Amino acid sequence: MNLLHTDTAAGFTLISLSFQEWLAIEEPILFSFADARTENTVLTLKHASSLSAYSMLVVVVKVGDTLYKLTGKQRKEDWLSGNTPPPDYLIAQVIDLSEQDFSALNTEVQNRRMKRVAPNETVKLIYAGLGLEFTSDRLKDGFILEALNIALRGKPRSLQDKRFVWEKEEINAQKAIHLFSEELRLIDNLKPKSEIFVSGVLGGALLMLGINKDVKDFLSRLNDGRGETRNGLEDPVSGLLRAIDLHRISDPAIPAHTAADIYRKTIQAIVLWKEGADSAKYWRKKLLSGADPRPYIRELKSLKQVDECKDL
Repeated sequence: MNLLHTDTAAGFTLISLSFQEWLAIEEPILFSFADARTENTVLTLKHASSLSAYSMLVVVVKVGDTLYKLTGKQRKEDWLSGNTPPPDYLIAQVIDLSEQDFSALNTEVQNRRMKRVAPNETVKLIYAGLGLEFTSDRLKDGFILEALNIALRGKPRSLQDKRFVWEKEEINAQKAIHLFSEELRLIDNLKPKSEIFVSGVLGGALLMLGINKDVKDFLSRLNDGRGETRNGLEDPVSGLLRAIDLHRISDPAIPAHTAADIYRKTIQAIVLWKEGADSAKYWRKKLLSGADPRPYIRELKSLKQVDECKDL
């Protein structure tokens, strides 16, 4: 790299660097968000040799001692594809940014990017950002936002009262997924069946795993359909499996209400399981009625130390 010019008043420096040096510069999310239309316009300059120097101009930002690409994404792809021969060198405008400004810009770009994609694609982006890799069909495609709402608020977003201080804000999906990252990994390891781990069951599993990891055996038996009956009575696994079957054929016009209902029944089944087979309530003939989730949600948030987070 060679210094060409410094403009202290304008706050930038010009440097020349080889194409390979420029390729080695880190690429933040800001770079991925480059305006494709502008870049494609620049690419047409390959047909105007008198303006070819313009296509060699790029912008990078300097944060501390580290350089990051800001422009040139489309040109890079074109140069590397072989469609257009890459230049021997580039001229880069270097703009100094503070760590705080750099972080804020990346966060803003991430938020804008998420607004442009489907909710499950947003979840997959969050997975990637948190280094989470799931293999089960139930989790890997990102359809967990309803389950997160149910786990943390006791009901889907559509049923929450936005006048209430604890339900006014949308759940911060990134914070929620980070909060449940360990529980999500445990569930993924079970290879959860989508027809079993419907949103209400997944929400209940996240909640109760977050409180006590010892419920893994219950969830494994549930997933494998290994409930037991004794003298015509069902154990909590069988009871919840029956409730899930009824949930599956319930009124499709009110899915949010049925999701909240199966969530409460999942909590009740796990509580009965924890009480043990000698408990008078363990073996039952009646359908599960469901448990009030609020005490368990409070316990979870206390254990996770997020009691005051209004976006969870």
